Amino acid sequence: MARTKLSKRGIIFIALSIIVVVVLVLVGMYVLTGASSKSPTDLTLEFMNKYKNATTEVMSQVKYPYNDTLDKTQMNTYRDLIRSQYRSMTYSISDEIVGEVDAIIKVDFDVYDYASSYDKATSYLSLYGKDMSLEKQVNYKLKEMSETKEKVTYSIEFKYYKLDGVWYMTDVTSADLSKLTGTF
Repeated sequence: MARTKLSKRGIIFIALSIIVVVVLVLVGMYVLTGASSKSPTDLTLEFMNKYKNATTEVMSQVKYPYNDTLDKTQMNTYRDLIRSQYRSMTYSISDEIVGEVDAIIKVDFDVYDYASSYDKATSYLSLYGKDMSLEKQVNYKLKEMSETKEKVTYSIEFKYYKLDGVWYMTDVTSADLSKLTGTF
């Protein structure tokens, strides 16, 4: 029987290959168990933190909810208002109902009442702003929204279902998203 002698390089290569395989298996197991171990509460907190941190993903979805036509500068002003809104938002989980295959997590949160400020500005402009250009009217509305100090408390019920051991959130309604921006 012939004996084969491995060089130092060969031994190192085999050892490193074994280490890489073991690390990949451990990382794979961590990823798979990490995805399935997130509870509805964890997923809700993750969702709310995306808004609280005004992530790029969240900010890319910001749309002006009113009928005014905004130029680029005004839209950037509105986005800044919403970014400020998200970052100053406070929230807490007020109720958790978790079953075997479905769950409802209720979150209460406080946001600036931009909707009331917009409505007040619109009412004022309907009486006194007839001589103002549309651009100045929109600027006035945005200014009033930016000076809002009043907060309002809303609730959202996040609904989940479990499929193959993994929790999934159902779509959040546009009304709920309006609550998060304070324009509901």
